[in-house]
Amino acid sequence: MNEDQNQKKIVVADDSREICEVLKTILEGEGYKVDYVHDGFSLIAYLKENQDIDAVVLDLIMPEKGGISIFDTVRSVSPASKLIIYTGYTSYKDSIFARKADAFINKTDGAEKILEALKELFE
Repeated sequence: MNEDQNQKKIVVADDSREICEVLKTILEGEGYKVDYVHDGFSLIAYLKENQDIDAVVLDLIMPEKGGISIFDTVRSVSPASKLIIYTGYTSYKDSIFARKADAFINKTDGAEKILEALKELFE
């Protein structure tokens, strides 16, 4: 079997380049194929061009267009993708976005929590 056929594709949407680079390094180290964008407009455009995305890691608060304003659009453009909210704002933990997402992870919990969530979502 070709390894690439099983390689899950993930896109990270976060305005912090540092967070994107760290997540890319960690996730690729676990065998995922990772791209990233820095705002909601770019994410929607990316998802329209790439219909085979397995998971979206979405920051809720970004300049231009944040995750809150594009949440439903992400779901409609890429309905098969798992949606993981990755935010530093704990106040959203009990929000409708947290309930509608496949996973909600606080940035203070660290990237390992994303790996755990992905493993659970892809089982």
